[in-house]
Amino acid sequence: MENLPKRLIEVDLPIRRISEQARREKSIRHGHISTLHIWWARRPLAACRAALCALLWPDPADPNCPRAFIDTAKAEMLAWTPHERYQKMSVASRGRFEQARQERTVFDQPETLRMALLDFIAEFANWNNSTDADYLATARALTRSAHEALGGIPGTRPLVVDSFAGGGSIPLEALRVGGDAFASDLNPIPVLLNKVILEYVPRYGQQLADEVRKWGQWIKDEAEKELAEFYPRDEDGATPIAYLWARTIISEDPGQGSPPIEVPLIRSLWLSKKDNNRKALRWRRDSEGRVECETNQVTYADGRTLTVRRPLLEIFSPGSEKEVEEGTVARGSATCPVSGYTTPVASVRKQMKARRGGASDSRLFCVVTTRPGQTGRFYRLPIDADAEVTRRATAELACVSQSVAGTPDFEHTAELSLVPDEPLPPRGTLGFRVQGYGMLEWGDLFTPRQLLTLTTLVRLTRQVGKKLLDGDNAELADAIVRNL
Repeated sequence: MENLPKRLIEVDLPIRRISEQARREKSIRHGHISTLHIWWARRPLAACRAALCALLWPDPADPNCPRAFIDTAKAEMLAWTPHERYQKMSVASRGRFEQARQERTVFDQPETLRMALLDFIAEFANWNNSTDADYLATARALTRSAHEALGGIPGTRPLVVDSFAGGGSIPLEALRVGGDAFASDLNPIPVLLNKVILEYVPRYGQQLADEVRKWGQWIKDEAEKELAEFYPRDEDGATPIAYLWARTIISEDPGQGSPPIEVPLIRSLWLSKKDNNRKALRWRRDSEGRVECETNQVTYADGRTLTVRRPLLEIFSPGSEKEVEEGTVARGSATCPVSGYTTPVASVRKQMKARRGGASDSRLFCVVTTRPGQTGRFYRLPIDADAEVTRRATAELACVSQSVAGTPDFEHTAELSLVPDEPLPPRGTLGFRVQGYGMLEWGDLFTPRQLLTLTTLVRLTRQVGKKLLDGDNAELADAIVRNL
C-alpha cells in the first residue's frame, strides 16, 4: 500500500472551473437525467464526472506513478494539440496545449503533464463536452490505463460502488468515464431510477424511448376516456388542472356554540404570487367584520355525521403581502378563523387519527383552471357540480374495488385490495412522518378521486404489460412497463 501513487484529487483540482459548470448545469433540461425524475439533493453531473476522473487517475508527478500510465497520459494529452481538437477547449486550457503543439517534449515534465490532465478534467466537466466522442475516448483510455497500470486485470474496468446512489449521478458518471458501477439504495424509487439510467437506457437506447412515448400516450388517451366524467370541463370551457383540498378538524373551542366549527387546515392562503397574477384567499366577512359561515351536514371517515359550520372563503387580488392573512396551521396546531381559538397539536392528531388522516373527507376549497386561447392560470371557488363529481368518483371507486380483483387485468390479486392497504414504512423512514396523523397505509394518503385515477393508471399499465409480453422480447417489455 505504501507504494501506491496519490490520485489527482489528492493533489489538486480546478474547483472554480468545475463549480462554474455545476452551476450552469442547473439550467440544462434537454437530455439531463434530472428530467427523468425530480430528486432532492441531486449531485451535479459535472462535479461527479470531474471527481471520478481525479479519483481514478494517479498523479503523474508522483514518484510511484506507473510508467505505463504516464506514457498513456502523455500520448492522450498530445492528441489534443492538433487544431481540430485544440479548438474544442476553452481559452483557460489552451495555453499548455499550444505550448505542447510547438514543443512536444513539454509533457515530459511531470508537473506540466499533471496540469494538462487537470485542464482536461475542467473541460470534460462542461455539459457540452460530456457526450463528445473525443472527450469520451480520452477519458476512457486514461481510466483503462490507470486501472491496468495499478494492478487491474487487463480487459476489466474499475468498479465504482455507491451504496446510497439516490438520483444516480455518481454511478452514471462512473459509466461515462469508463468504469463499472454498482448502485444500491434503501429507497425503491432510486433503485428503479438507477435501473433505468444504468441498465435500460444503455441497453435499449432510442427504442426504449420511442416505445415508452408510444405506450405512455396510449395510457393517457385511455385514461382520459375512462375518467372524463370525473374531471369535467367548466361550463365556460375552462379546464380544471388542479383541485386544492384541505383536511379538516372540529374546533375544540368550548365557547364556540352550536353547531361546531369545521376548521380547514391550510398552511397559506396564497394561491399565486406572480406579479401579473397575484391571487389569494381570504375569509368572507359581513359588514361587521365577522367571518361568515354556511351550515353543512358532513359524514366523516370515522362514521360520524355532524352538522357543522364551515367558514367561507373568497378569492381576491392582493395589492401587498400584508393583505393576505396567515393560514390556519402553525407547528401542527390549528387556529379557527371564526373564534381565533387554537386547537393544540395533540388534539389535531387525535382527531386526524380517528379519520385515518382525513383525506377521504377533506374539503375542496379552490379549483385551478386554464382557459382556451388565454395564458396563465385562473382560480375559482368550488361549486355544487364539483361536489357531485366527487361523490360519483367515491361511489365508482367503491364499485371498482369490489369487482376488479381477480379480473384478467389484475391476475393473482384476488386476496389483495385494489387500493394499496400495505402499511407505510415505520415513522421517519424515507421521510415519512404522517403516521402520527392516522395515515398508516398507502391508501390513506389520497382522496377517493385520486385513488380512482391512480388505480385506473395501474390497470392500464398492466394491460400494456400483457400486450407486450405476448411479443418476443420479454426483457424489453419489462423495461417499457417499468418506465411507464
